[in-house]
Amino acid sequence: MRGHGLASATRRVLSACAVATLAIGVVLGSATAAEVKLRFSVGANESPTDGMSVGLRAMRDYVAYKSGGEMEIEIFWNTLGGSLQVTEQVKNGTLDMALTDDSVLGSFFPPMQAFQIPYLFGSSAAAWEFANTEIVEDLTKEMLAATGIRTLGFSQNGFRNLTNNEREIKTPDDLAGLKMRTMQSQVYVEFMGAMGASATPIAWPELIPALRTGVVDGQENAAITVLDAGIYEVQKYMSVNEHIYGFHLIIINNDVYEGLTADQQKILHEAVALHSAAANAIKTMADITAVDALRDKGMTIHVNSPSEKQLFREQAQQAVIDFIAGQIGQETVDRVLAAAAEAEARLYGQAE
Repeated sequence: MRGHGLASATRRVLSACAVATLAIGVVLGSATAAEVKLRFSVGANESPTDGMSVGLRAMRDYVAYKSGGEMEIEIFWNTLGGSLQVTEQVKNGTLDMALTDDSVLGSFFPPMQAFQIPYLFGSSAAAWEFANTEIVEDLTKEMLAATGIRTLGFSQNGFRNLTNNEREIKTPDDLAGLKMRTMQSQVYVEFMGAMGASATPIAWPELIPALRTGVVDGQENAAITVLDAGIYEVQKYMSVNEHIYGFHLIIINNDVYEGLTADQQKILHEAVALHSAAANAIKTMADITAVDALRDKGMTIHVNSPSEKQLFREQAQQAVIDFIAGQIGQETVDRVLAAAAEAEARLYGQAE
């Protein structure tokens, strides 16, 4: 019954988004050509139901509607490269905006690596609360000053789980010797290395071919990504161990941002907030129902117990913390850990 209820809720959210989009489209039918056109790229294919896609379309249509057609966001789906490439393009000013991953941003501004500490968050809601903390605001401002990349908002990428073609992964020992694809982030390389796996960073567009041809044995991603991207077609096993929570960030070149009027900037912030709300709700529900769908499609699913997750935490968390602290300093790591704990306390009404 719970899965049925979540599916129904997902359909209601999608239906509401569709109605809003239709209404916006009617209003824009008589709009004039846009005076401001923002080129936006995401290193993934468009989906009719995925939370990220629904949220990005809502963002695009909201901007057009609220600006009376004077602003337009043109979305390029999986055509200008993966997250690393589109982030570089935003930094260099050859692209206006992009959706990227917190893991990739660590290559441009190392303190962002702290968000990828294994088992930093106990739930998606705790991660959303953390995104509004002072340390996050401070780090995004520092990244802006250092790189010219402005952060407009955070949304859910999701808790990441392990898949592979060799065996079930119940404990860290089961990862030993496996060749595992990771995102292009040294933190993920350190995470896999702490458990004896051989990490191979591979860009998202190259992942399926690498799995199909055996370049790597496995990978790690959110359950809904494994389903929507067809990863289940080239992987036999999945372990729901939820080792790292991934953020998506919507970023913009700061020169482009400062070239907008104050009213245009406000519209953009509102649109990104709409994206985050839609993406967070849909992706959270979809991750829950995706596990059953993947099992139906033939994957062998192991849902790791709390005690098994604790083994992963004990083996990998401190190793990654030590690595990150060596890159960015212990003070920043400690602030992130404290903010995550405080966010969880607020969420559950335990804050003093």
